[in-house]
Amino acid sequence: MVPPKTWLAIPIMAIACAALAFALGHEPPAVIAIGALAAATAAAVRAFVGSSLAAAISAGAAALLATLAVLDLPALDVLRAALAAAAALFAIAEFARPLPVDASPLPAVGAALVAGVLDPSYVALLAISGVRFLLGPWSRPRWAIVIPFVGTLAIGVALLAGCAHSGMFADLWHAWAARSGTTPPLELLAQAGDTLGPIAVIAALAGLAVCTLRGRYAAAAVIAVMVGAIGVDLTSGMLGAATIAIAAVGAGVGLARLAATVRWPTGQSFVGATAGFMIVVAPAMLRW
Repeated sequence: MVPPKTWLAIPIMAIACAALAFALGHEPPAVIAIGALAAATAAAVRAFVGSSLAAAISAGAAALLATLAVLDLPALDVLRAALAAAAALFAIAEFARPLPVDASPLPAVGAALVAGVLDPSYVALLAISGVRFLLGPWSRPRWAIVIPFVGTLAIGVALLAGCAHSGMFADLWHAWAARSGTTPPLELLAQAGDTLGPIAVIAALAGLAVCTLRGRYAAAAVIAVMVGAIGVDLTSGMLGAATIAIAAVGAGVGLARLAATVRWPTGQSFVGATAGFMIVVAPAMLRW
């Protein structure tokens, strides 16, 4: 029997979600960014849970959840938010994979840099990728020490900018975060729960806990993005794509782990598809 090519879930979800964004009237750059976000979400889920058919189904459900939730967020720059989230999830997927000697750490570094420049929620990823660059099993140039240094400096700048109320750092924060609202913290958390759906939130929390067991770099990246996303949302008073993106990955991992409890492969796929629809897809589609 030929094993299923479950990696096809990544390009399939990218095309499907990009088509959805196009149908909703978004400009071509935003459509491409949404496709990249869907692909990165599916890839991140597969990096954590493997290449089974149930994992591919869960990855597809997570990609659709991330797409629908980001498109549902009001007053959001879809192009910038989706591109930043896609880069961040690509970096997290790289952190979750093994570290062969012949692999290159530069894709993760580049993705972390793009994500951090576009959204301060992901700023810690550059420092994590820099440490991974230094301590990994590959050969590294002398300038590699600069990356974690710049990443740490960027974290400090983000903290100063987020706490500033006026002056240069406040202006930097408004340009960097690219959103501003007045939603109180409790209402903001409630909005996040309503956007994802209560059951999906539970699946996300369970899945993110599983993600932290993947290894020190993956654990550090997941925790850093969770903390950064919530911190930026609370500081800006507005829900952003980072919270949705990392929660979608957690939900996908949680669904895949639930399906893995079934011994029969066909049963795993059925459980993954059913749970994906009930926990992730159905609540998202109801809003539309």
